[in-house]
Amino acid sequence: MKIRFIKYHLLNIIVTGISLTAFGQIMPINNETLQTPKKYYLQVKQFGEFIDRFNYKTDWSGKLISDEFAKKVPRSNYLLYLINAEDTRLIKDSLYRELCSQFIAYIDNQDNPQYINLYNGNVKANAKVNITYNGKENWANIELIPEVLPDRSAKWVINKVNTNCFKAIEDSLAVNFISPNSHETNFINLRKLNSNTNPICYFPTAIATNHTMLFLTEIAKNRIKIQTIEKVTYNIIFPSWEITVEEFNRSSNNSGWLISNIKKL
Repeated sequence: MKIRFIKYHLLNIIVTGISLTAFGQIMPINNETLQTPKKYYLQVKQFGEFIDRFNYKTDWSGKLISDEFAKKVPRSNYLLYLINAEDTRLIKDSLYRELCSQFIAYIDNQDNPQYINLYNGNVKANAKVNITYNGKENWANIELIPEVLPDRSAKWVINKVNTNCFKAIEDSLAVNFISPNSHETNFINLRKLNSNTNPICYFPTAIATNHTMLFLTEIAKNRIKIQTIEKVTYNIIFPSWEITVEEFNRSSNNSGWLISNIKKL
């Protein structure tokens, strides 16, 4: 089949041990779909679509991988389309190119192929969120994980929060505390909890300075308001490997939800 080269930076990459002809090939699309630009099919429009392509479950049209598709685009080549092609490391950093090669070989190992399971505890979402705290603009990084319930249904839950807005609460620990001799008065000053606006200060420092706990208490008091979701990324862990997936909004074949970083643990 004649190779047609795609005009973007990935043409300059040579990944050791992997044929990159897949980057230069565009699978033929049925005539009935020609009214839609081909780049629409190549773009990874949703994270769920990224998972299906990574798992070699669906082709560019969203259909189940057929034998014909598998012959023309084996999984190792298909995975290459899921890497951010405009990452300068692919051109300038031979070690990162080699790392990409090793990762794809690991995922596509015929004896032990690897897949993404959204509900096995290895997928985390990270949302960078713009918030207001007491009317002032701040930010928060919210880590979410899928939780599977006993009835086998699932939901996303907030696992951890990091933010820049709790300096005042952390400072209040110096003035709000249960004195060290409280045991001599039968802890009568526990009544401070009745009037203190930040009762979390009377809990262990590990809790009182925990951004996740503080975020929970402050949003319950209606002091924190979620404004906009600025960016979402996903971290996916395999044995000895971790990848980051984020969305690239650009007008090219290589766009949408793509692997932005590969790391060997």
